[in-house]
Amino acid sequence: MPKINPKILIDIKHPAQLNLFKHLAESLKNKGWEVTVCYLQRGKLPQIITREYAGFHTLPVGSSKGTKWSILWQGNVQRVSSFLKLIRRNHYDICVAASSAPLALACRLSGTPVIQFYDDPERQRINAINARLSDRIFFPPIVEESEKVGIFNCLKEWSYLSPARFTPDPGVTEAYGLAPYSYVFVREVSNQSFNYYDQKADIVGSFAANIPSDVPVLLSLEDKAKAHLYPEHWVQLLEPVGDIHSLMFHARLVLSSGDSMAREGAMLGTPSIYCGVREMRANAYLMQEGGLLSQHPEEAALEPVRQAIARPVDKQKQQQVRQDLLAKWDDMIAFMEEKINHYKK
Repeated sequence: MPKINPKILIDIKHPAQLNLFKHLAESLKNKGWEVTVCYLQRGKLPQIITREYAGFHTLPVGSSKGTKWSILWQGNVQRVSSFLKLIRRNHYDICVAASSAPLALACRLSGTPVIQFYDDPERQRINAINARLSDRIFFPPIVEESEKVGIFNCLKEWSYLSPARFTPDPGVTEAYGLAPYSYVFVREVSNQSFNYYDQKADIVGSFAANIPSDVPVLLSLEDKAKAHLYPEHWVQLLEPVGDIHSLMFHARLVLSSGDSMAREGAMLGTPSIYCGVREMRANAYLMQEGGLLSQHPEEAALEPVRQAIARPVDKQKQQQVRQDLLAKWDDMIAFMEEKINHYKK
């Protein structure tokens, strides 16, 4: 009788989740799993999925136009029905996500195991729903462990930024005519997504003109229609960027109005400033663990930005930060695989 390979469905609805599961998908595929990657059609995510998950079976499930109604109806309600049909047709052994209530509900209705990996305990209502519907939901050590809530000893970005997974390319800056450590990397998120509805729009744009003009800036701008708000000499990155984390690694400073990319910069050992308004336990945990992240909401970030730009680059400290985290944090991919094998059918 021929061997039947196990099947897994991975749901991705945000660019940050794309990187979270990439090495996991590759590892499982190499071990004989049939991997299906589903994604929400929003922004540039479909194009990035096509590039980053080439060779995998990828499927769009639902969409989001950024409005509250679209997020609720197309991004959640309609996705439940789509997932349910998909699961019943393909009989997955397990499903995996990062905070996907539609997938969790479809799994509960179909009797399919589902586990989730997340890092935002502040979203208490949706986390409670996900915990109730999932076999288990896992967080960094910033919550209390319980029957439905497990712990992994790192932050989720470590799954792709650990020195065991990521080696920065110093040649990536050549395409922009820049030398490593000669520029600032800026990320400006749109406030038209669920996580940022309560955040003021264009935070970096509000003080961009006061950032020292003698230092080059690479700008990752989520809403390209807002390009006029930023100095003309700033270089706007055109997504998808081939090796964005190497660009962040070789920056003098990462400045971000989005929390995920601020944490990424810190885990890369790059001085990183978060100027958004979200008070997150994941950020506090990273600062406690020795990462370089600091938090100065909105215009209060301007003076710390100036100070960071003026300081000499400390490459040795950057490497030490990463090695210290490597020594004390979990291998996130190994952790996720262990839980997948435990909970699968």
